[in-house]
Amino acid sequence: MPSYHQMGYQSDNLLEDERLSSFAGAVLSPVNYSRPQVESLLKRFSGRPGFETILDPQLYVPTSLQGQLRTWSYFPSDVESADLTSPDWWGAVTGSLAEVSAQLRASAVCSPAVVPRVFSPEYFKLTVEVGDVLKSQLSGTGVSTLQTLVVGLADLTQAERPFEVASIASRTSAEQIYLVLVGDTEPRRELNQVEELKGALRLIASLEGAGIGVLVSHCSSDILLWKEAGASSCATGKFFNLRRFTRSRYEEPAQGGGQLPYIIEESLVAFLRESDITRIRDAGLLSVTTLANPFTQEILQQLVEAPGRPWVGLGWRQFMYWFAAAEARIDRGELDVSDLLCRAEQLWRELADRKPQIFMEEVRNDGAWLRAWRRALAEFRY
Repeated sequence: MPSYHQMGYQSDNLLEDERLSSFAGAVLSPVNYSRPQVESLLKRFSGRPGFETILDPQLYVPTSLQGQLRTWSYFPSDVESADLTSPDWWGAVTGSLAEVSAQLRASAVCSPAVVPRVFSPEYFKLTVEVGDVLKSQLSGTGVSTLQTLVVGLADLTQAERPFEVASIASRTSAEQIYLVLVGDTEPRRELNQVEELKGALRLIASLEGAGIGVLVSHCSSDILLWKEAGASSCATGKFFNLRRFTRSRYEEPAQGGGQLPYIIEESLVAFLRESDITRIRDAGLLSVTTLANPFTQEILQQLVEAPGRPWVGLGWRQFMYWFAAAEARIDRGELDVSDLLCRAEQLWRELADRKPQIFMEEVRNDGAWLRAWRRALAEFRY
């Protein structure tokens, strides 16, 4: 299935670029956009046949009150004192959310869910109940429901936990799950804990095996792992903090992530800063895939013709173009993820053995995560 654009601060301009038209839809952000702004976006998107708009209510950390969220009518006024385990309280929230969603005429809405202190069976059962109530309240409106499933990566390291969570979540009456993986890895770093990765892979595979499509939110280059586990779709955004879900996401300024220019190089499965690009290019190691990316060509041309000119926006587009293309290639059977990761790890070793050696600008940008990824995939399958 095609990719989704996880919208953040001033992300709508990316959707106007025809070269990013392969994104099948957008996950709308009430944190970053007021209701009038979302209504305006929906009018713009209405002219794109088949383009899906998904409203994520973003009540994960409701007491943080970041950005525009408080201005939305479904936002509960008593959130600081409410019993977040009460089905009745959640029923009132979903009722208001259903009303807003129907009025907006979004394609779909994600059920509301908070990030709990403990990812207990009772918590997962309640989130499924909340999703079922929302689906019932939306009956006849033409707005579909995605069951939000918020899961702690560390919690998935327990051997049977991925299957227990999948068993509970698969009771949802929704046809699709919006999976939010919560960890403590900072947005600019790759996930690298083998047991956490294995747990997430097993959870995705179990849900898909139960006939429930999984849309994995907040993805980065780890889309390669989630697609290998069988995820139907993945979503990403232009800012780094939209490509990793952490509680700090809701403690940062609403404007989004840091302004660091980079591209993604598929042959290394890594992000490259400007000086890295120069070294890899001069060594003749930019991959065919990277060079075929139209935004890579713009960046390379600018680095030659206008050195020093900012290219952050081009870097965002270069990554998002790769993301959507990679998902499509995996779905068509044109990209073998295991083979790609194996070759990428070999290439990193070759960089270390070259004379002179090629070092990346950031000391931790060394490809070490690839071993964890390959181990997780190998052990997840057996």
